[in-house]
Amino acid sequence: MSKSKSKKIDPPDLVNDPLKDQLELKDRALSVAVEGITISDFSLDGNPIIYANEGFERLTGYDRQEVMGRNCRFLQGQDTDPETIQEIRQAIRDQVPVTVEILNYRKDSVPFWNRLSNTPVRDHEGNVTHFIGLQSDVTERVHAEKALREATLKLEAVNRNMKNDLEAARELQLDMLPERVPDLPYLDIAVQMKTAQEVGGDYYDFHIDRQGHLTFTIGDATGHGLKAGTIVTATKALFNMWAHYKNPVRFLKRASGALKDMGFRNMYMALVFAKITPDELVYSSAGMPYALYYDATASVVRELVVKGMPLAAFPDFPYRKKQIKLSRNDLIVFLSDGILEQRNSRNEFFEDHVNPLFATLTAHTPVHIANTLIEQAVHWNEQGQVFDDMTVLVLRVK
Repeated sequence: MSKSKSKKIDPPDLVNDPLKDQLELKDRALSVAVEGITISDFSLDGNPIIYANEGFERLTGYDRQEVMGRNCRFLQGQDTDPETIQEIRQAIRDQVPVTVEILNYRKDSVPFWNRLSNTPVRDHEGNVTHFIGLQSDVTERVHAEKALREATLKLEAVNRNMKNDLEAARELQLDMLPERVPDLPYLDIAVQMKTAQEVGGDYYDFHIDRQGHLTFTIGDATGHGLKAGTIVTATKALFNMWAHYKNPVRFLKRASGALKDMGFRNMYMALVFAKITPDELVYSSAGMPYALYYDATASVVRELVVKGMPLAAFPDFPYRKKQIKLSRNDLIVFLSDGILEQRNSRNEFFEDHVNPLFATLTAHTPVHIANTLIEQAVHWNEQGQVFDDMTVLVLRVK
C-alpha cells in the first residue's frame, strides 16, 4: 500500500488576506493624502489625537510624534475666533459633524486659515468612538475674499460719492433753468426736458428785452456729471451778460472765446442763440441739431440748416446766422441730440422718425408737441432707458 503525500500548508502570515490588503491600502491612502487628516479617540479624556498623516505634518509643521496624545486645540492662537472654537466644542459634545474655517497657527507661529471638517465615527452599536478631522489650507482664498470685500466696500463708498455728485450735478443743472417760460402776446412757448440717469448737460434760457422781444438759447454740454454742469454754469453766466446782443453770431464768437479762455479741457458747449419778434426769427447755431420749421402758409415742414462748431472748440469759427420771416401759426422746434440719438434694442436711432412725427403734430399745441416728441423718443427704447438728456423747445407764432 503506497503512502500518500502530505499537503503543505502556508503559515498564517503568508496567507493572502484581502481584508488585510484593503486596510493597508486605506492606511497608505490616508498617509499620503494632500489634506491633513487626524483621528482622535473620543473615549479618552480630552479627545486626543491617535493618528495624523503626512498632509497634517506639511500643513502644520508639526511631526506626528509631537501631536500624538494631544488635543487639536494646540493649533489655536490669540486671534482664533472664540465663537468658532465654541462651535467645534459644541459639535463634539453633541456628537455631530461640523465644518468651519478657523484661524490656526503652524509650529513656526505663522497663521493660516484652516477649513476643518470634524466627523464622528460610530461603532456597530451606534456609539461615537472617534472623530476624524480633515484639514485644508484655504488661506489664499480667505485673503482673496477679504480683499474682495474691502474692494467692494471701497467701491460702494465711491458709488455713494458719485451718486451724491450726480445729485449735486442734477440740482445744479435744474438750478440753471428758468422757473417758467415767458408769457408773450405774440408767441406760445413750451419746453420739455427728460434727464438721463447721468446728467447730460442740456440747458435752455430766456431773456425779454424792453421792447418785449424774446432772446432764447438751448444747448447741450459735452460729457456728463459735474463737468457738464460746470460748463453749463459758465454758459448761463455769459448768456446773462450778453443776451442783449442783437447779432447771434457776435454772441457765439464771444462766448466761444470766453469758454476757451476759462480752460475747459476737452469740454465744449453746443448752443443755439436766437432772437424772435412777432414776424421774424434770427438765430445761429454752434453744433446743435437742425431746427424744424413748420410753414403754416405753405403747410410744409422743413429743416433749418445752420452749421457751426461747438463753443470753446474753435473761437475763430465763422458762424453764420439764419433769418426766417414768420406768419401766424408757424412752428419752430429746437431739439437736443439726446432725442435724435435715442436707440432701440436694434441700435437704431430715433432721428429718422422725428420729422415725420412732427409733421403729424402741427395742429396741436406746443405743449402737446413737446410732450409727444419726448414720450415717443423714450418709448423708442423698449425698456424706456434714456441714454442722454432730451430737451424740446417749441414756439408757435400767435
